[in-house]
Amino acid sequence: MKFWIASDAATRVSNKLLHGEDYIYAEGEISQGTAEQFAAFVKREDITNARVFFNSPGGSLLEGIKLGRLIRSLGFDTGIGVYSHDIDQKANSQSICASACAYSFAGGVNRFLDESSGKLGLHQFYGNTADDLSGEMAQQISGLLVTYLDAMGVDAKAFAISTTANRDGMVWLNPEDARTLRFANNGSELPTAEIKLADMQPYLRIQQNHYNVTTRVLFLCFNQKMAVQYGIVTEPTTAAMFAQNQKRSYFELDNSEFMVVEGRGGATAQDSTTWLERELTPSQVRQIINANRMDAWIDGFGAVRYGAPLDLPTVRDEITDFARQCYGVRAEF
Repeated sequence: MKFWIASDAATRVSNKLLHGEDYIYAEGEISQGTAEQFAAFVKREDITNARVFFNSPGGSLLEGIKLGRLIRSLGFDTGIGVYSHDIDQKANSQSICASACAYSFAGGVNRFLDESSGKLGLHQFYGNTADDLSGEMAQQISGLLVTYLDAMGVDAKAFAISTTANRDGMVWLNPEDARTLRFANNGSELPTAEIKLADMQPYLRIQQNHYNVTTRVLFLCFNQKMAVQYGIVTEPTTAAMFAQNQKRSYFELDNSEFMVVEGRGGATAQDSTTWLERELTPSQVRQIINANRMDAWIDGFGAVRYGAPLDLPTVRDEITDFARQCYGVRAEF
């Protein structure tokens, strides 16, 4: 496997300014010593923060895991793609990260995969010959892979799926499947939900950390009525700038606009957070519960908008329970 970064200084500076990290490109087969070569490359180029783009058919399984652990220890992100001086979407979409490479990809703190990326492929591990792996050794390797995936935050079901492919086959994960298995997180942790108290009034607090923003959502209940406070957490200057220059603010449920407020009164800034607050009807709560994703947005400077997403599937039950407690156990959601 070979590693490189953009050769021209301007592109490297641009990546750091726009994305906050260097882009490293890793191409070729993973073989013994690849992890050490990567460590030497990072040291030689003085790279402290990076996203590693893979284009690899795989190779040594154990070396792939070693490379993945190294990437995680460095705090780097991962993606699938190739380097091009121009925006070459076709070349990028034809890149792959398969077999052992998938385990290296899993080492990224943030693991990016979408429709514009290359393909992520899994298959069952094999020795060079049919006699290379005894039953006991296969069991040990299986345990190693499951433990590694769990440590990297990937659902161990991914290993079970890999065993469905034969020696010459491959299971290709689409972005949605990769996200479901947590093989890809696109820079977003799973949201957390907990009941908190303010002035002896319970509220539901949901938080989801993304690589570039934090989403903090409070569901409130007063006199059997619900409201939502949706916080976009960045830093004070950004929060104040967008609140002061807002033209309208709104939510989206699965990419459809929802609860739009025109003008400057729909969002306020407090310290590092821009808050959108709305009263909710039971019908609107039901719409939120039935959606897969909720976003809050502020339109400000021309075509620029500012916001943060919330993935709903893993916190849907908590929102439903809180709504039932607020409206009464007979409420249907």
